[in-house]
Amino acid sequence: MKKWLVSALGVLSILSAGQVFGVEGVRVNGFLTAGATYADTAPCLGNTPCTVAPGRGLVSQDGNIANKVGFTNDSRFGLQISAKINSKVDLTGQLLSRARDNNDYAMKANWAFVTYHLTDPLAIRAGKLKLTTFLISDYIEVGYAYPWIRPPQEVYYSNPISTMNGVDMLYRFNLGRFSLLLQPYYGASSGGQALVPQEVVGGVPQIQPNPAPPPYYNVVPSPAGTIAYTSFTADSMYGINVSGGTNAFTLRAGYLKTLVSAPAFNVTNKTATFSSVGGSMDWMNVVLYAEYFQRRIEQGANAAFPDQKGWYTTLGYRIGKFLPNVTFAKLEDNNNPPNGGNPFTTGYGTPLEQSSVTGGIRYELGTGADIKFEAEDVKPLNGTRGLLIGPLPAGKSHVMIYSVALDLVF
Repeated sequence: MKKWLVSALGVLSILSAGQVFGVEGVRVNGFLTAGATYADTAPCLGNTPCTVAPGRGLVSQDGNIANKVGFTNDSRFGLQISAKINSKVDLTGQLLSRARDNNDYAMKANWAFVTYHLTDPLAIRAGKLKLTTFLISDYIEVGYAYPWIRPPQEVYYSNPISTMNGVDMLYRFNLGRFSLLLQPYYGASSGGQALVPQEVVGGVPQIQPNPAPPPYYNVVPSPAGTIAYTSFTADSMYGINVSGGTNAFTLRAGYLKTLVSAPAFNVTNKTATFSSVGGSMDWMNVVLYAEYFQRRIEQGANAAFPDQKGWYTTLGYRIGKFLPNVTFAKLEDNNNPPNGGNPFTTGYGTPLEQSSVTGGIRYELGTGADIKFEAEDVKPLNGTRGLLIGPLPAGKSHVMIYSVALDLVF
């Protein structure tokens, strides 16, 4: 964790030096979240007897939350840089370093785009754009901007496409006190990495040495509990987001359609659609968030990403500097075709199902800083592992995940 933070702060010092030398029209903002997690139960790995390899104790399906204190799941550092070129054109970019990335000391361009303002209400953006699938997609890395330590995974895990290379249009107008934004877009996403579900992880080859001389090598299926990612592309992506609201509330709805390809699984140009709706309110000390999504994916790609739906509702109430809140969430099957016990032959996957209840409290540490505590009760449903790495041991129906995080913006 230390390497990624030192590297990120080094970049910040360089950018700050640029401002000292009088770079006009450039603005740099930053954010940081330092978080820790602990889960009270380690799931089993596959269908073998429930023994966990020593020192592993992995809990979440990506391996970032474990049955021991860890600091990788939520810790991140980012910089947002904007530059005004002239009255019509400006540039925006974000550099991001996350502890959970493989090269956790490196910063990368999370997104970068140019905006051309045609008129006051109409703008066109082009470049690497954030895909605004959900209410907080535009600022999902900025933990200070929302009440949770991490957004409810029953909804936010469901779309691995976070950015696209393409173009969108922003058209804003007012209807009395109600502001409205229309955002159609078109583009593609390449070089993305999607987590391979445990149900199909055996299809990811693993090279191991053959102990018999001479030293040949065997290509064998990856064992249960392997954390594997696969490259995928999303082409001919198009969709629209519609949002609106007042100072007190926001409503949003969106739809996207794309063609998904994953060479490692011989998946080419399979149709995927994603729709979502949600809203938030901050009024008279009452804070409310709610979202719902549906995902449908054509046979083939469906083996790894089956048809699912999910929702969550968060209710909080401000008491001075404190914001206690509770979140109810559920992930369900969306009438996915049965896989006949073998997703590789049928092309259909097993929908993951779980419910959770999360109690949290946020405390303001002053301008631009907060600290949060959460206790999340996760319960896999209908014989699935939910969003855990495997099934729970006999006699256990749920797992508790405890988290703490410090958020800063500057």
